Amino acid sequence: MKKQKNLKRADISKLKSECLGDQEYLNEIVALLDENIEEFYDAAEIYLKAKDRFSISRAAHKIKNGLEMIQAYTLLDYLDMIQKECQHLDTFKNIENLIEDFKVEYTLVQAELKQQISKIND
Repeated sequence: MKKQKNLKRADISKLKSECLGDQEYLNEIVALLDENIEEFYDAAEIYLKAKDRFSISRAAHKIKNGLEMIQAYTLLDYLDMIQKECQHLDTFKNIENLIEDFKVEYTLVQAELKQQISKIND
């Protein structure tokens, strides 16, 4: 069972129990997470152009709680790497690449979340 859990990109079972099975509330939280991720993308793009690594790190930190709620550990690892790169000078290309990789992974996480939510709806 433990091995199976590691294969998931995200897991809403913990979030589902915290929502006490309230489907509407669960959907709202996932929608809010999507909004926060979109805000992160927009902010990161602006901060990359401005070469403001401190603000990139702050923006990454802001979305961590939401990703922890859905147990998206790969995405959390990306955020840790982004924040670590933000501590160094002249690593904007690395940060940009990590953010692009994060976007690809988040698309996969979104698909998995939709699948898990649709199973709950059935």
